[in-house]
Amino acid sequence: MATEVPIPESIETLIANLETHRNLITNLSTITKTLTEHFNSVEKTLSSRAKSLDLSLETLETETQQTLQSLDERETSIPTSEAATTVDIQSRRDAVVAEIESQTAPTCTDIHTDLSWICRRMDASTLWRYCSENKREMTAIRQEITGAVEEAVDPARLVADSLEDFVSSEVERETDQCWIFTMFLRLLYEKEVAVSVRERAAEVALKWRTRFGERMEREIEGDGEGEPGRPEGQLFLTIVGVFQAQERFEKEYLEKIFLIHGKKREIAKFVHVLDVADKVGEVVAKMANAGKEIEAIYVAHEAGMLGQISPADLLKSYLQKAKEKANAFLKAGKGSPASVESANNLENNCFKAVIKCVETCKLESKFNIMNIKRKVAINEREREERKKFAALNPYGKGFVQPNGPPKGKRAGPAVYPPPSYPNGSGSRRFGDYGSYRGSGSSYGPQSSYYGYDYGRGSYPPPPPPTRKCS
Repeated sequence: MATEVPIPESIETLIANLETHRNLITNLSTITKTLTEHFNSVEKTLSSRAKSLDLSLETLETETQQTLQSLDERETSIPTSEAATTVDIQSRRDAVVAEIESQTAPTCTDIHTDLSWICRRMDASTLWRYCSENKREMTAIRQEITGAVEEAVDPARLVADSLEDFVSSEVERETDQCWIFTMFLRLLYEKEVAVSVRERAAEVALKWRTRFGERMEREIEGDGEGEPGRPEGQLFLTIVGVFQAQERFEKEYLEKIFLIHGKKREIAKFVHVLDVADKVGEVVAKMANAGKEIEAIYVAHEAGMLGQISPADLLKSYLQKAKEKANAFLKAGKGSPASVESANNLENNCFKAVIKCVETCKLESKFNIMNIKRKVAINEREREERKKFAALNPYGKGFVQPNGPPKGKRAGPAVYPPPSYPNGSGSRRFGDYGSYRGSGSSYGPQSSYYGYDYGRGSYPPPPPPTRKCS
């Protein structure tokens, strides 16, 4: 029998220490490997970023050289441009002086001729009065006014003088006149305006506030005559924005008026000029809460602040509300063909509005519209098919049997289906309509609209409109 030899405590201690050291060495090896991999990854990242930075620096240097070259070319072309502009202004001035000296107005009653003659004479007083008196010809005026104002020696001064003459006159403000001045101001968008004209326009804006200040104050308060939407405040903001006269007015005053008229896309263009960018969020939120998600996105786009909102969420909310409205149409009409047609039209119009908004505001990367375009194409195709079937309705006026009258016999009247209905009324529940099927021009008994089999040779009635829920 083997005898167990006792192990000294010193050896057990030594073995435990060795085990501890072995575990420590293993942990150190794992940590070393992890650190090595981390440093290698950091080195690769730094190398990649360094290459990207070098490429960006090269691109920036290239763009800088191109910009400097372009500036040099523009600086070189300034004398030539000044000479051409001087000659053009001189020729226009001579033509205007000759017309003034002749004192002969054009005998032609053509809108283009009249507007050109008025603008070349820089007759600001006559310009807005002529447009106001010929408001029935607004379509023609809107088409001709751009070219006519361009013939003026100083278009910006002509518009500013027209505004000043109107504000100084005792003529009562009318909606047509506000539309006329909005049209004039629209001609100056994205154009450089001389400093002297800006100062002149700032004085006009002060006079505008003096004359219509009470109406704009009531508009801010929202009571009585100051119902939101009146054009005085909108025109005031447009004048200040176009001529950059915001330094003449208190920021709080401009913000109050902007909160009322900021929903206008033309006003949103001047957000940064008016220094009211912090109020765009409030305007967009109010419009979204009022169910105007598409208009809210347009306003943010015009203000250049799409990054501060979530267009995708607004568009999804708009589509969801459109679906709910369409379902409400179906429920109110109990699924009748007319209600189905109304629901389809409503949803299709909403789809088109979303597509136009996404394409106009360049939101393709944030909101995919491929499925929506596909649904619109399907809806349009189904609408055309329904029109074709409606044109061939055998029970409408002018029905002709498909096979023609029997030969050798007198053609009798068309045979119509019985007037009774399976549901006991002239309306059917949504989803209860029969479907037609078959190949070619042959239809089986399932083609009967009211559940009757008209027999071979009868013409199938049009299927009811169908609605595809999205």
